[in-house]
Amino acid sequence: MTPVEAPPPFDHTQFAWLDHSSIGHPTSHIRSIELLRDSVIQPSLQALDREIDALRASDDEAADFFAEDIADVFHTSVEGYLLTVQSLWERGLRSMLIIREKALHGGQVEAIERVHWGGKHNLQDHFARLMGLRIEDFDTYEDLDLLQLFGSAIRHGDGRAARKIYDRHPSLWFNWLAPGSVFTIGATELTIPIDGPRHPPYSHMTLPEELLHQMLQSVEWFWTDIETIRCRSFKAMNESTVAGIATWDQKRESRRDTRVWPTQP
Repeated sequence: MTPVEAPPPFDHTQFAWLDHSSIGHPTSHIRSIELLRDSVIQPSLQALDREIDALRASDDEAADFFAEDIADVFHTSVEGYLLTVQSLWERGLRSMLIIREKALHGGQVEAIERVHWGGKHNLQDHFARLMGLRIEDFDTYEDLDLLQLFGSAIRHGDGRAARKIYDRHPSLWFNWLAPGSVFTIGATELTIPIDGPRHPPYSHMTLPEELLHQMLQSVEWFWTDIETIRCRSFKAMNESTVAGIATWDQKRESRRDTRVWPTQP
């Protein structure tokens, strides 16, 4: 039996929207993410980092305890910022699809407002119907799907979303061992019971700062892709538009090398 070849990757450079005016203004979403990152997230996390470093360098016997408290604040801040990024991205996505729906059809606005990400009759289906291409064909899709899982897990704790995150990125639970795992303490070899929990509790997950920055980066990349396809759809382009598209094409080729989490093989 002849193996079926996988379809070639979707070529965004060969796609255009004839009615590109109904896409809205993706650059506003890019600016919002940049402002959040540069004016809110980075300064606050850097301030917490400096406080932790100062406490750990202190001769005060209680400093280590205070440092652990600040470290908990740092983790909670990363968690909260992840939720903020997810909310901003999903609201922006739904807003774009609603604008598009009103311009082209006008009949399914409430459905877009209510529909979930993933599952049956999902938000991805509305994207494909209204945009003419699949959101799964964007190279940021895996990160955006993960971001949606984080949004659910952060809100609800243990559950389906947290289990999916563990299945994809078990290293986020660096201090948890799966059932059947064997480890050695001194001369003693211990085995985790095979009938133990298959997934660790959400509360044991560690969220590195690099993960947050990757989600910010991927959301920005997604909106940059949307904006560039919109510009590529223009019947007439000025020099700055042509130059912007060329820069996008060049940067897009090096995305794997500019990821900050996780390290890509």
